[in-house]
Amino acid sequence: MGHQAPLAPLNTYVETRVDLEPIGQGPVVQIQLPSSTTFSRAPRPHRRVVPSSAICENDETYSKTCLASASSIYFSKSRRYPRGFLWRVLDNSKVLELRTVDQSKHDRESREATVVLQLVFPTAIRKGCVALADDGQDVLSVFAVSKSNELFYLTLPTQFFCDVAASEEELGKWCNTSTPSTMCNIVRLVAASPQELVATLDDGGIMKLSRNKGQAPDGSIWQCVTCNSAKWGSSLRGLIRWQGNNSVRYDGAVLDPSTAIAAEFSPSQTHLITVCVNHTMKIWNLSQGRVVFSMDLLGQEREPQDVPRVLLDAGNPEILRIFEAEGAFEGDEYYAVTYSPHEEGQFKIWAIRDPDHGSLGVRFLYPDDVLRPPDPESSLESKAVWKLADFKVGQGSHDRGLELWVLMRSSRRYKTFIVEFGLTDFKPAWSKAWMSIVSETLDQQAPPQVLPTDLRDAPELWLEYLLFPGRYSRAILECALSMYSSARRVKDAIDAEASLKDRLFSTVTTQVGRQQVKPQDTNDTHFEQYREALQQEWQLLYQEIQDLERLTWQALTLAFDYHANIPWLIFTGGCAAVRDCSRLESITHNPPAVLHTSMDLLEAPSIEDDSQTQPKRAHELAVLVQGAASFTAAIGPSFSQTCHVWLSNELWQEPLYSVSKRIEDYYDRCGFAEEITDPAITGLREALIPIGDIEGLTTDHLLAAIEEPPRIVETQMSNLIFTTFGRKLLVRGAQEMINLHARILFDLLVLIVFVEVEVDKDILPKSRLDTPRVFMGLIEQLKRYEVMKWLAKSVWSQPAGSLKQLSEEAESSASLSILETVFAAGVHPQSLKSQSQSASLTDSIQDLLVYTTGGNNDNVIVHVQCNLLKQDEIDLASDFLSFQPSTAWAVYIKGRYHLARSETTEAAMCFQSAAYKMASKSPMDYHQASSGFLSTTEAAHFGQGLPFYYQHIHHLFHSASNPSYAAHFARLALQFTPQSPSLEPPTGLLTSLFTSSLQTSDFQSAFTALTRLPHAEQQTHLATFINTLLTSHKGPRHLLDLPWPPHLHPSIDAYLAKDKSSQPPPSSRPALPPDHQCKILAAWRLQRGDFRGAAAALYAQLQHATQNGKRGSSAGRFKQLNSSGDGGGGNNNDRRVDEGYLTVINLLACIGDGKRNDKEGEREAWLLSAAAAAADGGGDGRGG
Repeated sequence: MGHQAPLAPLNTYVETRVDLEPIGQGPVVQIQLPSSTTFSRAPRPHRRVVPSSAICENDETYSKTCLASASSIYFSKSRRYPRGFLWRVLDNSKVLELRTVDQSKHDRESREATVVLQLVFPTAIRKGCVALADDGQDVLSVFAVSKSNELFYLTLPTQFFCDVAASEEELGKWCNTSTPSTMCNIVRLVAASPQELVATLDDGGIMKLSRNKGQAPDGSIWQCVTCNSAKWGSSLRGLIRWQGNNSVRYDGAVLDPSTAIAAEFSPSQTHLITVCVNHTMKIWNLSQGRVVFSMDLLGQEREPQDVPRVLLDAGNPEILRIFEAEGAFEGDEYYAVTYSPHEEGQFKIWAIRDPDHGSLGVRFLYPDDVLRPPDPESSLESKAVWKLADFKVGQGSHDRGLELWVLMRSSRRYKTFIVEFGLTDFKPAWSKAWMSIVSETLDQQAPPQVLPTDLRDAPELWLEYLLFPGRYSRAILECALSMYSSARRVKDAIDAEASLKDRLFSTVTTQVGRQQVKPQDTNDTHFEQYREALQQEWQLLYQEIQDLERLTWQALTLAFDYHANIPWLIFTGGCAAVRDCSRLESITHNPPAVLHTSMDLLEAPSIEDDSQTQPKRAHELAVLVQGAASFTAAIGPSFSQTCHVWLSNELWQEPLYSVSKRIEDYYDRCGFAEEITDPAITGLREALIPIGDIEGLTTDHLLAAIEEPPRIVETQMSNLIFTTFGRKLLVRGAQEMINLHARILFDLLVLIVFVEVEVDKDILPKSRLDTPRVFMGLIEQLKRYEVMKWLAKSVWSQPAGSLKQLSEEAESSASLSILETVFAAGVHPQSLKSQSQSASLTDSIQDLLVYTTGGNNDNVIVHVQCNLLKQDEIDLASDFLSFQPSTAWAVYIKGRYHLARSETTEAAMCFQSAAYKMASKSPMDYHQASSGFLSTTEAAHFGQGLPFYYQHIHHLFHSASNPSYAAHFARLALQFTPQSPSLEPPTGLLTSLFTSSLQTSDFQSAFTALTRLPHAEQQTHLATFINTLLTSHKGPRHLLDLPWPPHLHPSIDAYLAKDKSSQPPPSSRPALPPDHQCKILAAWRLQRGDFRGAAAALYAQLQHATQNGKRGSSAGRFKQLNSSGDGGGGNNNDRRVDEGYLTVINLLACIGDGKRNDKEGEREAWLLSAAAAAADGGGDGRGG
């Protein structure tokens, strides 16, 4: 009875790929291993740290250095980090590379295992001769056999992967070699533990290698025992190798048909189960060194002449697996699963009780059943030949017993299947319960097409596509660019020191320029030729990249982490974790018919509030989602591009019309009427037939497809955190999920716009399909995903060194996306106690999406903007500005953005607009909400009233050296400050206002601030104010007009009377000439009725002129004045001096006004003259 797997398995898993470039530009330590042979020409042992971004010149070099010929993942018995080690063989089998691929670690683990080890062997490693083992300690044992039959035993402390300096340890302490005593070639190497190995030999025998833990600690001494299943005396076969028709050539050796090409230990490690070239399974008793069981893989008796037709391919050893099962049949110790590629490919399950009793202890579990894997291609027209590449058996989830994972491969294509079954009910599962893994990768997205409607040019579109984080590795881009530029001989014209982005741009544009096609031509035809030439060259470069990409992602093997319960796919240049599909991924990647027969309900009910509404079935939602996708695809890329352009306006501009009007405008702008064809409409109707054609669309259907089920991120976080590698895996999964969800939402938007405008309301009344409601739901969801798409594609232009969540290795890279640096570090893995890591990874990705937008929380978007401003990423902040909400907090941060760009007017408007709400009390922690962009001191100004808020804004403008707005906001702060005699005046704010007002020559505000200061502070700032005032335009007039308080009069008088000729001015302005100072002092005293003081000030200036020799003595000047009458005989300078004397006389005459007959008044009036005479050295002071 045959059990063929169903032709269309349900897609329930999705692979998430990551390349194997060093994480965060981490170090690669390359170590040359020694040789134990006498005449070896191998290089001397040495160690060096090599660049992690070496450029490959061509595809041959790329294949040699970056692509593996063999690879797998070993999971340690230890539960301590690190425990997952990916190994691969490179460089013509001469290099064994090891790295860690753990997704998570304990939160108390501070180490980050990002070091990559490359062990260079003296000769090539034999195929199938790499084995890893451990004994639960922090040491990884690596065994490898070279083609010179040297056995290398490497004991690598896990610290080697965490610390670059750790591998500087003496080579002999961890690297040991020996040459086993055998004349045969080793075909396979398997390790039971660090102390026990078994090698299969090309003569059909096996060789046991063992050592005691206490003996030969260097590992150089092994006890070797060779066993052979042939009878020694029957022939000379043990000494002479006969090459008959049944022999097989493999890796430079001739294999006997009895050679074991696959081998695994029994759980007790007492037996070795092997599969041989001659299509038989043999079981060896290791202690007795003999074969105790042998049988054909399909249980058939074969004649000797039939054996050549069923010989197995020695290059495909993944045809045997051993496992133990819960609920095993009574007496069964363990089970074996073998695969035979013959007779259309069949699995066999062997129940093993006591293999030492031969066929009595080993039996087929289901001898009459033919167990074939699923056929990846059910089409009869397909000529592809699919072969099994690998399979794994593990404990199943959902209490279903066991899981069988199968990897099928045809050339460069591959497909992975899984079936969950129990030992007692495997037949129904094998017939109906097969599932498969779908691949949703970034490189599957179509490359950009430059259309006339696109607002951006080809280089911008292509660079954004090629440099999207995670789409292509740097090694691929560098190699493709090197091949492209070398083939066109433009390599020498490009600056090798420029960034990759600049070199990509320069290379393509230089090549187009050599074709004599110039963009400057005003002729439309020439410009279109230039656009076409650019697009063609970018396409040629893209083909080079795609060729390397296809080489990179060729499937090699499967690996399974039985502790975390997650399978891995290993490729030539990368690996992929297999995770559960999300709800929307299941709907998208499965045909509705398959969902209808395989799943009853989708685990997400309708979001209608009506409790009687029935949940929407998965296949109904799949019909809707896939029908919308096919409808959009049928219309064409030009239409989709136009819709995306107008969608940006719809998403981020304030709506001015009703929802129905907005839908109609969008319909007209995008040209639905011209672009949608009858075949597209026909295809849509046919796709929607399972739900009743277009008439079957309902509000409930569409909203159930739009809205994700409510997901609450666990507040009680697990004690696990993502490693750097795990965070990279998390972000790749998030990028893929974001792109998928955004694409579905866009397709549904196109559908709903078409239905609203073109479908008659009689067919779809609003009571059945509320298109405005659905449209607004789509718009809100698209806003979220547009933000997430931007975060996923945008990278820091400089190393984000202050992001504390990242390891040192990751911090050194400037190619990390904002999604990874800002958000991924805050997501914790789910605990593995209640679910597999396959399910946990999907949950963590969905947690990241919720965390990224905060469940439509606008503060999260502002949080991103704060991070950008904190890192001085002004260009990115400018690009992200369109996503900002209109909340007061967002408007305030927008003001900070404008201030960083020195756009002070826009900044002031934003700060003023946000003032009231930012000054009101709020539970928000602004320091934390800004990701540290605001200091705790700055954050303390919010929620404390307008005075504190405006004071903070004043300090911002003051720090930005903008005194105008600094003074403005200082005045506002003072305006809203409560006035009370019992309150101390805000000295600091008044001082700042005073300083800012002086800088803008706003003397009235400066005077007001000065007079409100405490008296001591007034005296401190008075000199600065007077000097600045007097050196300004009309300064003296301002000085005299200001209503100075009386207690400042003496200080002002003293400052004006002070000789400042030998002192520097207190400000940057030039000092006044001495004669001007005297005149200002005289005016000041005269305004306050101090005639004697005013006369003294002017007379001091006249004395200064006399002492400088400009005129004769005072008496001579007075006589000249009397004799000349009107002074017309003197020059202009003399006239000014004469007028000065007249002014002094007049002032002196005013001193005793009203007391002219009074002797006391007369003495007062001439007191100045007496002083002057005394200064001259004689006279009674009254002059002659």
